[in-house]
Amino acid sequence: MLLVLKKYISRLPEKIWFRAMLFSIGAIAAAVAAELVGPLIPYEADLEIASGSVGDILTILASSMLAVIAFSVSIMVSAYGSATSTATPRTIALMLADDRSQNALSTFLGTFLFSIVGIIGLSAGYYDDKGRIILFFATIAVIVIISGTLINWIQQLSTFGRMNDLIERVERATSKALRWHGQHPHLNARPPVAIPEDALPVRCDIASGVVTSIDMGQLQEAATEHDVTVHLAIHPGKLIYPARPLLYLSGGSVKEADLQAFRDSILVEHDRSFDQDPRFGLVVLSEIASRALSPAVNDPGTAISVLDSGLRCFEVLAEASAEPEDAKYASIHGPEIEVEDLFTDFFIKIARDGSGMVEVQQRIQLCLLALAQSWPDQFSAAAAEASRDALARALDTIVHKPDIEDLKARSKKVAAGSNG
Repeated sequence: MLLVLKKYISRLPEKIWFRAMLFSIGAIAAAVAAELVGPLIPYEADLEIASGSVGDILTILASSMLAVIAFSVSIMVSAYGSATSTATPRTIALMLADDRSQNALSTFLGTFLFSIVGIIGLSAGYYDDKGRIILFFATIAVIVIISGTLINWIQQLSTFGRMNDLIERVERATSKALRWHGQHPHLNARPPVAIPEDALPVRCDIASGVVTSIDMGQLQEAATEHDVTVHLAIHPGKLIYPARPLLYLSGGSVKEADLQAFRDSILVEHDRSFDQDPRFGLVVLSEIASRALSPAVNDPGTAISVLDSGLRCFEVLAEASAEPEDAKYASIHGPEIEVEDLFTDFFIKIARDGSGMVEVQQRIQLCLLALAQSWPDQFSAAAAEASRDALARALDTIVHKPDIEDLKARSKKVAAGSNG
């Protein structure tokens, strides 16, 4: 329950309702506080015209903001639907967490509530003369904020939900996860070792699902308390079911250990997330490319853009892996994520769906060559294997001999890069 609560709290800023609630509370507090601040003014202000017009201004704000909110929501829903049909439904989570759209919608809602509360206060005689003047200046400040937000929102609408925007969002999320994985290999724990034969398996005690988060600190505390060594058998993104062990315990008083304490360190949910799962981002990128390569869409340019994004993601992983941090959790042996698995998640799936498009196959070979030559120790073997697989798929479909010879030559360069 502790891990579930921590995960829920960490995701609150990504929820539209949470930010809208904060903005709304602030707006209502500002409207109510206008009367409370009035007595603090040390002089009598002579702004009768301004204080008298504040009701009309608030009425205009309330009516216009209601229309803007309805328009913004319709635009956002349309963008979500477009992303689902043109890219992949897995991008919706990133769009929902977009700061600019959340700030815009929250500001509009907060302004609407500020106006409504101000109108009610004026109608009920809540404000004295000083309070009306404070409310007037607060309204001017809100108009300035709204003007800036509207300009920013209009700029956002020009790209929100477009294909390039979706690819960039997925790339950022994937790069973030890969960077953390490169800096903290094995989930910041010790490298995996052979699991002792007498190790005790700890299995999931709930229905099947996907591991989305592992609280390594809580797991380390449980291992230290029971004087055991933990061998993690899964990493975020893995499918879990009752018969599959989450981890193994060895050493110390294993038989007396509270297994629930170890289970509670692993969060299992229905859907994968980008946070601790670097493979998920690569899968989503490949899904975008696969949709673009389908016969109904036939857009190899998008697939090439995705390949370029994937190349940058692997570059981030390579740079982060060059200087990994020391293992922080001494009682835990973390899982290994093989480079071959990352390449399978990304390159092989695109090679499968773009087997008949020579321009896509050429870009695949070029990206693999870039990785094999730039970071041979890390990527050369996996790049050579992926290159051979992509070439084999292309040879089954492409019949034009010059194209075949070109792809063969490119694949040989990748293999030479792995040997050199």
